[in-house]
Amino acid sequence: MLKRILIIAGILIVGVASLSLLNKPLEVDTSVSTKEKQEPLATKEEVLNITTLKRVSEKLHEKYEGFIVKMTSKKELVIQVEANKEYFNSVKKDMRSIAKSIIKSSTLKDYTVVVKRLDLSIITEEVKNRPKELSQLTSTIMEGLKDYDIIENINTVYQKSITIHTSLKILDKDTYNLVLGIEEQVHEILHSKKLKSVSNIDSYEIKILNNKGKVIN
Repeated sequence: MLKRILIIAGILIVGVASLSLLNKPLEVDTSVSTKEKQEPLATKEEVLNITTLKRVSEKLHEKYEGFIVKMTSKKELVIQVEANKEYFNSVKKDMRSIAKSIIKSSTLKDYTVVVKRLDLSIITEEVKNRPKELSQLTSTIMEGLKDYDIIENINTVYQKSITIHTSLKILDKDTYNLVLGIEEQVHEILHSKKLKSVSNIDSYEIKILNNKGKVIN
């Protein structure tokens, strides 16, 4: 009887120990998975700043053309207007007022609104050709990537970067291969005959972003 009790107790101890060992790797996997899910893609403030900047640009475009809106590290919201002096002086006050009214209740409320003029008379022939070159570059890339329904927008900065905005939410093995395929195709487009006239084509850095604005390539 005593021998039978000891055998049963031994079996129970081995069973409990086995369950304990089996549970340990599961705990580690869960921890890693949770950590990956909680990794921030972009801060809330960064997303709100970009949203506000877009609102300012859209509102100004309802009345004006020929300008760009950007933020600087000096906490400035800069509106750069391509215009002659007379036109610039006639619009700068209103443009500043529109921008201030939008940012006053946003995350950019402490930013100073600066309206600057880009003097067209001192622009070189190279600079004059930039809009045409960028337009050709962007439209050619968009045409080459038209079969990818995840692509939402493409932005280009002259001889610096090509940023492709996508609707991707997660990055697993399949979507990562998709992203690499897009990047490879952009490289092929850049070196195609259609863009032979674009200067310094190798100076462009290709960035592919997910739906939160995080670089994923």
